[in-house]
Amino acid sequence: MASIRKRSNGWEYRISYKKPDGSYGSKSKGGFANKTLAKAAAIKAENKLLNNVMENENITLYEFSKSWAEIYKRPYVIDKTWETYTKNLRHIQNYFGNIKLKDVSHIYYQQKLNEFGQKYAQETLEKFHYQIKGAVKVAVREKLIMTNFAEGAIVKSQKAKRPKENDFLEEEEYLSLIAETRKNIKYVTYFTLYLIAVTGLRFAEVMGLTWDDIDFDAGIISINKSFDYSNTQKFAPTKNPQSVRQIPIDQNTIDLLKEYRCNYYQKNKLGRICYGTSNSYTNRKLKKLVGRDVHNHSLRHTYASYLIFKGIDLISISQLLGHENLNITLKTYAHQLEKLKAKNNQAIKEIFYSI
Repeated sequence: MASIRKRSNGWEYRISYKKPDGSYGSKSKGGFANKTLAKAAAIKAENKLLNNVMENENITLYEFSKSWAEIYKRPYVIDKTWETYTKNLRHIQNYFGNIKLKDVSHIYYQQKLNEFGQKYAQETLEKFHYQIKGAVKVAVREKLIMTNFAEGAIVKSQKAKRPKENDFLEEEEYLSLIAETRKNIKYVTYFTLYLIAVTGLRFAEVMGLTWDDIDFDAGIISINKSFDYSNTQKFAPTKNPQSVRQIPIDQNTIDLLKEYRCNYYQKNKLGRICYGTSNSYTNRKLKKLVGRDVHNHSLRHTYASYLIFKGIDLISISQLLGHENLNITLKTYAHQLEKLKAKNNQAIKEIFYSI
């Protein structure tokens, strides 16, 4: 990554990079009129250096994957998502070591994938695999290798799955939690759990709410940012463009928001509504209230599941959740839709019987 600094003759960028032979070098240029111009020139220079690295036929899988991620992903994802890419890069380095990209075979890759799957859960394994697969696809396109060794791999974790029931609250648990948190909104953790339960927001999104995001007259919450609670402690973009959305809220929630603002809101420099709690603490409180191993994201899943059972269409639910596309919604809630089969079958019969 480039560093930018101001010098007597203007702004300067300096880039440190790893050469194909393993040694390190640096490149700098100054005299730019402002910081923005220096940054733009640095990005252009970085891309050129990275492209030179990617043309090296002796490049390792890790080096290529790192270059691919920095060129094709870093400029386009939020910091929270980039954490996943960097974590996977560490896994690639640990599991594949210094093996050259051109020396990885389908069998060798499958062996390493199997090793990884013995230690990590299915979701982690899939993210690991698809990151490598995406990088190697570019390597094939650049003619560094002939075929994508990640194609056709069996991606199946051997680690015991987290119980599915921990991803959802039962209807009685869900309604009981809403009632309990509604009675205790003077505590910011209870209020946070209540808002997640009735909006389906991600934890980072509810942490990023400010009062100007609430339209009390229309009964709408506008989601236009999130909050990086694990690193910068600053506002951050939403997970994806589709996550910029509007969530309808009922009159009870509007009244509670007004009551909270008047009586319990803690002023803070960023003006965040849910100020003074954390992800880990709300998770612990939720587990205590429900009495089993559920988590904040379980409330988001339950919100969507509850709307499905109440007959809200999947396209609307997908938009409310801020999913990137409908396929994500279908995959996540397939088992919930299966439960509706008998009800839907009867409805279809009644539709045609009445003709």
